[in-house]
Amino acid sequence: MKKPQVKKVAGAVAAVAIMTAGTTTPASRIFNFPQRLEVSEGQDVLVNWSRFLPVAVRNGTSQPVMVKDAGGIDFQAPHAGHYLLRLRLFGWFPWRGVPVDVTKPVYVVPGGESMGVVVRTRGLVVTHFVPVRLADRVVEPAADAGVERGDVIARVDGRPATGVGVLEQRINVDGARHRPVSLRIVGRRTERDLLVEPVWSPRAHQFLLGLDVQDRTSGVGTLSFYNPLTQQYAALGHSMTDGLTRRPVGVAAGRATGADIVGLVPATDTQPGQKVGVLAGPTNISGTVADNGVLGIVGHLDHPPVWGPQREVPIALPDQVRPGPATIITVLHGQIPETFHIEILKAAQQYAPNVKGLLFRVSDPSLLAKTGGIVQGMSGSPILQNGRLIGAVTHVLVNRPTLGFGCYAYWMERQASFRHAGSTT
Repeated sequence: MKKPQVKKVAGAVAAVAIMTAGTTTPASRIFNFPQRLEVSEGQDVLVNWSRFLPVAVRNGTSQPVMVKDAGGIDFQAPHAGHYLLRLRLFGWFPWRGVPVDVTKPVYVVPGGESMGVVVRTRGLVVTHFVPVRLADRVVEPAADAGVERGDVIARVDGRPATGVGVLEQRINVDGARHRPVSLRIVGRRTERDLLVEPVWSPRAHQFLLGLDVQDRTSGVGTLSFYNPLTQQYAALGHSMTDGLTRRPVGVAAGRATGADIVGLVPATDTQPGQKVGVLAGPTNISGTVADNGVLGIVGHLDHPPVWGPQREVPIALPDQVRPGPATIITVLHGQIPETFHIEILKAAQQYAPNVKGLLFRVSDPSLLAKTGGIVQGMSGSPILQNGRLIGAVTHVLVNRPTLGFGCYAYWMERQASFRHAGSTT
C-alpha cells in the first residue's frame, strides 16, 4: 500500500475513533457537565461522572468539599457562599472552572390535601356562540366579526371587562345609540381590536352580540406545599384552565377552600380516571388565589391545614433527584391525605421551569387497586424522596395510567408569584 493511501486509511480510522469516542459515556459526561451548580448548605449534589476519567479539584479553599466515587462527583457544601471549582482531568489536565452557588436550603411543609378553587378570570372567556333569531333570519354578530371560542375579552369600549354585567351594559348602551361595541380580544397567539354591531332580539328584549361568556371558573386539585413562615402556598403543578378550551386562564382574584373526595373513577388503558370532589368549606383549607402560572396556582393560606403533613422538609435541587423509590401524598377519600409508593424512572436535567421534569411509575398495590394509577384530581400531589420534597404530580399518560409526570418543586418555589403571593381577595 502506498504512503498516500496509508495516510488516508489512518486518517479515516482516526476520524472514526474520534467520532466513536465522542459518543461514549465518559465523553458525553464531559460535554454534558453543568455550566454551573447550585448546592444547598449542609446538603450534597451528585453529578454524573465516569470512573475512567479521574478528576482532581483545585479550589483554593476547603469549601465545598468534594468526594469522588465510581458513579459521580459528590459536592458537599457545609457553608453558604460562591465558589469556583477548577477541574483537572486525570488529575493534571486543566479543563474548566465551574461556578458553584451554595445557598440556604428552603424548607416547606408538603401538602397532599384536596382543595377546591373558585376564581374570577382576568377578562371574559368566550365559551359559546348563540345565534340571535330575528324576524326573517338568524345572525351571529360576534362570530361574523372574527371572535373565536376561547378568546378572552379584555376590554369593552376601552374599559376593563371585569364582569359579565359590564359587557351587557355596554352592549345595550351602544345598541341604543346605533354604534358598534369595541372589544379588545386576547387570543391564543395575538391580541386584536374588533368592532361588533349589536342586534336587537325581540325574544330577549335586549341587544345581543350572539355569544356566551364566563367570568369565573372552578376546579378541584391538590395542595403541593406551603411556607410555614409566610403561609404562601403552591398547588396543581400546571396551569388552571377553563373547562371548554383547556387554555390557561388569567386570574383576577379567587378563593381556595377544602374539598371532600366522595368518589373515585378508576383509570383504564383507554379512559383517564378521576377523583370526584365537592367543596367542603374552610376547615382544612382556606386562602386566596393570587396567580395562575405555568406550574400551577399560588396564593396565601388563612391558616395551616388541619389534616395532612405538619413537618417541614427541604426542597430538593433538581440535581439531587435520582431514579429510584419515592412517595406521593394525596387524598382518596374524605379530606385526609395518604402516602403511596412510586418509583422515579427519569429525572430530566432542566435549567428552566417545565411541567414534565420527572417520569415515574406507580408501584403501590393499594393505589393501583383503588385508582388504576394516576387520575385527574391528583395534580399537585407532592412527591418526596430521601426526606426531600422533589416535585408535584402534573400529568398522566392516558393509555398507561400507571405512568405519570411531575414538575420539580424547585421551580414551583422559584416562581416570583409564589414568593410574593399576597392576601388579596
